[in-house]
Amino acid sequence: MAKQAIRENNLQVGKTENVEVTATESTPVVQKETNVVAATPTTQPSTTKNIDDEAGKPKEKKNFSKPKMLFMWWPLWRISRKSKKIVKKNRNDPNTYSEEYRYQWVKKAVNKVLFTLNVDIKIEGIENWLDRGVILAPNHQSNIDPAILIAINDFSRQQPLAFIAKEELWDDKNYGAFVRLIDCVPLDRQSPRSALAAFKEAKDLVVDYKRSLVIFPEGTRSGTQEIGEFHGAALKVAQMANAPVVPVTIINSHQVFAEERPKRVEVKVVFGKPIMPAKHISLKTEDLTKNVRKEVVANMQKWEHQPMRYELKKLSKKDIKALEKEIKEKEEGQKNKKKKSIKDLFKIVD
Repeated sequence: MAKQAIRENNLQVGKTENVEVTATESTPVVQKETNVVAATPTTQPSTTKNIDDEAGKPKEKKNFSKPKMLFMWWPLWRISRKSKKIVKKNRNDPNTYSEEYRYQWVKKAVNKVLFTLNVDIKIEGIENWLDRGVILAPNHQSNIDPAILIAINDFSRQQPLAFIAKEELWDDKNYGAFVRLIDCVPLDRQSPRSALAAFKEAKDLVVDYKRSLVIFPEGTRSGTQEIGEFHGAALKVAQMANAPVVPVTIINSHQVFAEERPKRVEVKVVFGKPIMPAKHISLKTEDLTKNVRKEVVANMQKWEHQPMRYELKKLSKKDIKALEKEIKEKEEGQKNKKKKSIKDLFKIVD
């Protein structure tokens, strides 16, 4: 999609409040879970007993709310049809559906899927998602992870998301259309050359089009709360693009497609403090990846059993203002600590 889509330097979307998880517009199809993952050419074998022979990954069960499906099956089916229609028409005339329209449509589609799956999203540290070209580096528990990040993405406050995805998705009957609707970079995980080419294309998305690029450094989903090892070269694109890296911790998303799951799943997403280019540009890529993983693990330990203040569907303008005020007060407090008076210059230390 990255090369086929019409890229507009600045995706101008009118300022809107965060969309509720229970939105009533369109959603991507969920007959087969998406697998927008993998930032590196290799994958880790899963230790889960229930294995999907085709993908070699943990098999995930579709857990839709049966009552909701009674009135949601028709909108979901229409979403599948419309996604293919948009792609087909844009092949003939790239100006038929603008990039802005496609991103908004996918976001509304995702919200409907999460509503049908009974998923609640809680957020911490959203202010760390900078409004510029950045790299988001989350752990990867489930195929629902990309959808959760898209639901959180507020175009009036952060740059639109882009993903590095396995190239098999472009031939997938259900999801081949969706990876063409937003910026996704294909990656052959068995070919190191493909990884380098994908990183170069991803770098252009971050530098030229100011995208928030999502890379899953684990390379595959874990299917559990455990955080796997991060591939050493996964964050090379951050140094190539000279972009900040935001460690992201996703908690409980593995429950969404679990065989035994709660009626409602509360997924927590923690955005850690960004690692700015000035701090990571001189590091080895492996060391940068280790630092990011350390932050992701630390936030998992801190927030796994701790309640969060902000829920996606309740994050109103008042909440956002209170959050901004809190951040501003912290910054002013830090500045006041650093300031020295003239008297301080003449203090005599005994």
